[in-house]
Amino acid sequence: MSVPLSWLQAQIALAGASGLSIGFTLGLVGGGAGTLAVPLLLYVVKIGDPHLAIGTTAVAIALTALVNLIAYARAGLVHWRTGALFATAGVVGAFAGSTWSLRVDGSAMLLLAGIVALVGALMFSRAHGGSASEPGPLPRGRGLATAGAGVAVGSVSGFFGVSGGFLSVPALHLIARIPMLEAVASSLVSVVAFGTTTGLNYAMAGKVSVPLALSLVGGGLVGGRAGMRMAKTLSQRGALLRRLFALVLIAIAAYIAYRSSAPR
Repeated sequence: MSVPLSWLQAQIALAGASGLSIGFTLGLVGGGAGTLAVPLLLYVVKIGDPHLAIGTTAVAIALTALVNLIAYARAGLVHWRTGALFATAGVVGAFAGSTWSLRVDGSAMLLLAGIVALVGALMFSRAHGGSASEPGPLPRGRGLATAGAGVAVGSVSGFFGVSGGFLSVPALHLIARIPMLEAVASSLVSVVAFGTTTGLNYAMAGKVSVPLALSLVGGGLVGGRAGMRMAKTLSQRGALLRRLFALVLIAIAAYIAYRSSAPR
């Protein structure tokens, strides 16, 4: 079926505008961008196919997160050993999750809303942030727990086509015991890895729109810079960044639940 060029141009413009908020969220809290991007592509850009939305989102977020990761690394905020361990374990889960997702009907967004809301409530209820991890390798027990969390987060990321940051940040903060701002920065290692794995899997199935992905990235780069500046400011005010992260997750969960249950 042919689509009028004017509508394609409108979709690209809407994707660019959506990318601003996606990039800002990635830069600010390192997570939630994928959970925001898929509904935006479905309900604002109106691409129609949930699998195409998932694949396009994964590619766009991997590229946007890579740029943000480089910026955070230059500021010395990335815990490379912990981030790499978490991401490497999670790639296995991301591949399995994205493969499974391609075999189902793409209507499980309400389940995602529940997961996001649960994690948001957990983060908001924490009275204290995680303590800084010691330089060098993680203790054996904590390393195994971090790797196991990576597999679980990667599976959710691949299945729903989300960045995984909304679970990576809490896992790195609470399990690996990385301070909140460093957890945001380090989570981008896994966001890049999970997004690339999921994106390639969907691209091989023909479920990625390159024009829309590039438009998302263009908007995301602009929004990401603003998000990183705000994150650095908020991190100096105690638990404020963590609580804002929790509120973002709860708001995203409510939005997904509303749009998923509303008649189309």
